[in-house]
Amino acid sequence: MEGAIISLTEGAVRGLLCKLGGLLAQESWPVQRLHGEVQYIKDELESMTAFLRSLAESSDGHDDQVRVWVKQVREIAYDAEDCIDDYVRGRQPFDRDGGAVMASLRRFVRLLATLGSGGGGRRHRRMAAQLQELKTRARDAGERRSRYGVLPPKTALGRASSHASSSGVSGRLDPRLHALFTEEAQLVGIDGPRDELVGWLMEDDARLRVLAVVGFGGLGKTTLARMVCENPRVKSADFQCSPLLIVSQTLNVRALFLHMLRELIQRPRLAAGDDTMDDSLHGAESWETALLANKLKLYLQDKRYIVILDDIWTSSAWENIRCVFPNNEKGSRIIVTTRNEDVANTCCCHSQDRIYKIQCLSEIASRELFFKRIFGLVDGLPNNELEEVSNVILKKCGGLPLAIVSIGSLLASKPNRTKQEWQKVSDNLGSELEINPTLEGTKLVLSLSYNDLPYHLKACFLYLSIFPQNYVIKRGPLVRMWIAEGFVTAKHGLSMEEVAERYFDEFVARSMVHPVKIDWSGKVRSCRVHDIMVEVIMSKSLEENFASYFCENGTTLDSHDKIRRLSFQSSSHLVQRTSASVAHVRTFRMSPSMEEIPFFFAHLRLLRVLDMQGSSCLSNKDLDCICNFFQLKYLSLRNTSISKLPRFIGHLNYLETLDIRETLIKKLPSSAKSLVRLKHLLVGHKTHLTRTGSVKSFRRSSGLEMTPGVLMNMASLQSVCHIEIKKDPSVFQEISLLRNLKKLNVLFHGVEVNWKPCLESLRNLPGSVRSLSIQIFDGDGSISSEEMLSSVESPPLLVTSFGLTGKLERLPLWAASLRNVSTFTLRNNGLHADAIDVLGDLPSLLCLKLYHKSYADDCLIFPQGKFLKVKLLVIDNLENIDKVCFKDGSVPCLERLTLSFLQEPKHGISGLENLLKLKEIEFFGNIYS
Repeated sequence: MEGAIISLTEGAVRGLLCKLGGLLAQESWPVQRLHGEVQYIKDELESMTAFLRSLAESSDGHDDQVRVWVKQVREIAYDAEDCIDDYVRGRQPFDRDGGAVMASLRRFVRLLATLGSGGGGRRHRRMAAQLQELKTRARDAGERRSRYGVLPPKTALGRASSHASSSGVSGRLDPRLHALFTEEAQLVGIDGPRDELVGWLMEDDARLRVLAVVGFGGLGKTTLARMVCENPRVKSADFQCSPLLIVSQTLNVRALFLHMLRELIQRPRLAAGDDTMDDSLHGAESWETALLANKLKLYLQDKRYIVILDDIWTSSAWENIRCVFPNNEKGSRIIVTTRNEDVANTCCCHSQDRIYKIQCLSEIASRELFFKRIFGLVDGLPNNELEEVSNVILKKCGGLPLAIVSIGSLLASKPNRTKQEWQKVSDNLGSELEINPTLEGTKLVLSLSYNDLPYHLKACFLYLSIFPQNYVIKRGPLVRMWIAEGFVTAKHGLSMEEVAERYFDEFVARSMVHPVKIDWSGKVRSCRVHDIMVEVIMSKSLEENFASYFCENGTTLDSHDKIRRLSFQSSSHLVQRTSASVAHVRTFRMSPSMEEIPFFFAHLRLLRVLDMQGSSCLSNKDLDCICNFFQLKYLSLRNTSISKLPRFIGHLNYLETLDIRETLIKKLPSSAKSLVRLKHLLVGHKTHLTRTGSVKSFRRSSGLEMTPGVLMNMASLQSVCHIEIKKDPSVFQEISLLRNLKKLNVLFHGVEVNWKPCLESLRNLPGSVRSLSIQIFDGDGSISSEEMLSSVESPPLLVTSFGLTGKLERLPLWAASLRNVSTFTLRNNGLHADAIDVLGDLPSLLCLKLYHKSYADDCLIFPQGKFLKVKLLVIDNLENIDKVCFKDGSVPCLERLTLSFLQEPKHGISGLENLLKLKEIEFFGNIYS
């Protein structure tokens, strides 16, 4: 857990140092005492953070003294930053430019300096007293570390090693061991996967084959691997050795090799009744790692072996182990279980290897396992009133065998099998995981994945607990929230957004989140956290005061410390008046089903993240107070009925994300020009029309009309979607000056009036733009979209995603030069067959979407040798289509095909047999003959 606290502490320290470091270097301080206090706090927190990082990396677990001390350090860091932020807000509540923050801090310094002579006023004396208190707390924390034995990493490790060697055994069994001794009769849903993998293992292939079973903790990877090896077909084969090996998170290669030698050589003698030591193992305890590895390899060299390596955590662990397994052309097999897809890919690097992704149990199999565990039967319930609560519990288990067995065992132990008793377990599952010995193994297994995370990822993962169970978490918003909270640090050559995206992908690869939406490129766009894992991380969050919750089971806030993150996950009417302090909340997220805005909303003055997405009770008036949320970086009002932003929205000097998609907002207030740090301006309303989300519909009237002069100061903008350009072209000219812009969706209206200035601006778009969507709505016909676009002399050649809406009839000549475009989207263009030829030659094209009226001919033919890399093709409601034909050798890499027709094509769809890599055809909409 301390790894998460270190990550949090670093975020707080970075914010604090950013605000004080420059001042300490630039200002002359008349009163050196105050300068020394601030410098002391800064130095202490830097030293503590370095110490804590080493401490976290030195061991997986620490005692309560360490955890308490780490938590106290985190709180000092937060309070120090809050102290500074509170002053800045009080002194300059309505900053209108980026320099006002530093100017306010400089005034803070000068005013503090006057306190030595009694000046400065009551508020400034209070701030000086707070600094003095923080200095004292920092000093006390340092002394407390020594007083209570929070030791440096090397000392702590030495003591732990000494204790381990003296005790001889660990005090806690590996929670995964239960999988080694489960009776096959108790298992459910394993027959199909087992038989499939046995068949693959027994194929006639002399090469060494590696099978990696990958999946979430608790899915039964170890059990499946054991059942495969114990299958009669495998046991009757001529494998000469088959040990089961558990690889711990903290891999000790030497100890593992020694264990393997004993399993391979000594265990068969013991099984035969001979308990004497094999001569070849004499003195093995003193052998070096290299000698042990050589002995293993020599022993296996002339044998056909099958080995299970259970729970491999890292690719480096596999690389260290694999060297002892010879490829002796005897048909040997290695089975690896892992939670990490990257590890599985590393293990299975040859064509003969295989990765098997284990799945959750089906609803039917889950019920069978659940009732078998409780009643020893599967045919119905002895009491019908338990049916409803059983369904709720099984939904929380989410097909996870370990959770089903553990909770089933807990319910079986209850003397009174009543609905009330079971409902109590269901409602309080989080606390049951904490205190009930029956569920301890489940929590430990799931916690292993969390404990294996690098320290900088732990806070990001705990942050997922602010979302309710079964919630679909979208990639983009989550990444921007992490950044706003200070969990992400830019690395050399990578932006913070790119680093945060890698964090997200890491959770997917480790099977800690389940992908929900995967786009055509394989990128996970949204995910879900398993309900039981949500319970685990909520428990950890509450333990360390990471986050606080209002939940359906009536959780209150009164017993919490200072609240740092607050999530409302209840749909009940809010009547509670909590005594807990909300003045220090950094993230506030509210359930869409809430019936009213909480009474303390206006007091959340130090917010960084405000997520009100889907809040139906939110009104324009409720938003007036957010202009005082001086530190706000992320604001989402998506899918609310808000029609107007507060007049002084520009006072949010730190705002980086403004998400007003699916609202009624049509214009920004004039003060928005002061949002100089804004990176993402997200507007518009898109509807996903298919299961895979490959087809989208944009509401034409949902763009944002910009007032001239608003965008010109937003130099940090990276995403602008969707902006309307009407008769004044100056707005587009301002957009063309945004040098950091990466994504732009723009809607042109009435461009025939001032199309030449728009054309000039299009030519001057910054080279940083990678995603560009242009929607042109023709007016009186004096100039067409085709004429406007064909006149562009410097097209955006570096874009990778390009969309065109508007009457064209033919593509502009420069379209053939878009060699970097991987996604091309067309709508309402009226194109002909020659456009298909042009698009078919784009060398990087991977995704082509032909939306409504984009193609005017009655035959859509994909010629031979075209679209060589395209993986996704969408053909959506093309009005005149009578025939679709895929010639032999066209679209050879196509994997997903989405089709919709207004009427059935007279001559049908031909050539599907030529699409050799096609995995999925998706039909949607109605066809009228």
